[in-house]
Amino acid sequence: MVKKLFKIAMSCVVLTGMLAPITTVLAQESSITITKNEGNSVSEADTPKGDIVVNFSNGEILFQENPDRVVDPASLSKLMTIFLVYDAIKSGKFTLQDKVVATKNDQAISNLTNLSNSPIVEGVEYPVSELIKMALLPSSNAAVLMLANLINPNTDDYVDLINQKAQELGMTNTKFVGASGAVTHDFEGLYTVQRYPSTETNQSTARDLAKMVVAMLKAHPEITEITKNKELTVMSGTPYSKTITNTNHSVEGDLLAFPGIVGLKTGTSERDGFNYIGIYKQDGVELVEVILGVGQFADHHGEYNRHKIGNALLQYIFKNYEHKTVFNPGTQTIDGQKVTVEHTVDVYVEKGKEPEYTLEGNTLKVQTPYGTLYDKEYAVTVEPAANDAVESTYIETTQVEEKTPKQIIERVLHFLMRVPFIIWLGLLGVLLIVVMSLKIKKKMRRRKERLRRRQK
Repeated sequence: MVKKLFKIAMSCVVLTGMLAPITTVLAQESSITITKNEGNSVSEADTPKGDIVVNFSNGEILFQENPDRVVDPASLSKLMTIFLVYDAIKSGKFTLQDKVVATKNDQAISNLTNLSNSPIVEGVEYPVSELIKMALLPSSNAAVLMLANLINPNTDDYVDLINQKAQELGMTNTKFVGASGAVTHDFEGLYTVQRYPSTETNQSTARDLAKMVVAMLKAHPEITEITKNKELTVMSGTPYSKTITNTNHSVEGDLLAFPGIVGLKTGTSERDGFNYIGIYKQDGVELVEVILGVGQFADHHGEYNRHKIGNALLQYIFKNYEHKTVFNPGTQTIDGQKVTVEHTVDVYVEKGKEPEYTLEGNTLKVQTPYGTLYDKEYAVTVEPAANDAVESTYIETTQVEEKTPKQIIERVLHFLMRVPFIIWLGLLGVLLIVVMSLKIKKKMRRRKERLRRRQK
């Protein structure tokens, strides 16, 4: 009887093993499901038209939904002008302290109530630094056009310029028809571009915008010193001093504040809904997330739901992935070959797993969830090293961080929750069979003992 039960138990183990591979491949949950799981009130109508979360350092993609779907970026377009402004400052064309005199046209644009703006007064000198703040936090159309005019006063040539920059950055699905993100027609003739249609919107994708933001912040990281603030005072010490408010509700002190968010920008499209680019920077971790086309323009809840989705995706990344170093710089032995690694190779991997990689010639290919912003796989060029080269004191390793008891418990619970139900069912069956067999064995032993006593 015991042997028979043991065979049944083994059959359960084998069956569980056969079925496990079918159930352990977990499909990526949707951003809306993830957001709901974090306790947020959102609906399927809030599903982003496209989104992406990437590792800032290497462009590794950690999450994506329709990353190449073309959407109206709306005021996210202003970031390209900010990019060019900082490029111009770095090249010495002008400085943050240089002043731009507001024209009658600038003041008229700032008075357009159908566009996001901040007050601009004709004849007042506005430092470049203050115009940048107004363009980034309250998304002032007047301020960003004053900056664009500073770079190139010919509106057509300026739009050509930002399209050229987009192509240089590899933004293959992006096209600008105006500088600010608002439809040119909405400026009521105060801003015109002749070579581009006045009723069309700019177009871009989550992937393209992530490329732009990564490049911009690698070149000009100081931008987040502005965008991390809930409020700022501009034109301080003048009659035109004003406190401006950030439209990014995920920054510190705001309604949906998420620790570590230091920017970057929001945008709202009448056609495609609410957009958001978030920059997370904390404890050595830097992530970029782009959320496009949340909800409908007429539903004001989208203004907040885009941040709920962005915050939830970050939580999802932190719960499911951990940052690990694959190789440190120096001479390393990889797949039996000695090579020189120039920079640290690190990736995010699913918790409980180790990075996987292969060496193909001079290319080290590291497995990532969805490749990178720039290629289908994360590839690093390495150089051959002499066989007698002294190996670096750094060896293949993973980053080890001191874990608190709470973090250890969370990791154990995370692992247990990831075990498929059928495995738990199989293990429970095995446990029951083992318990039953032990009871039967115990009864048989007692029976034998009683028989032996009777025989005596």
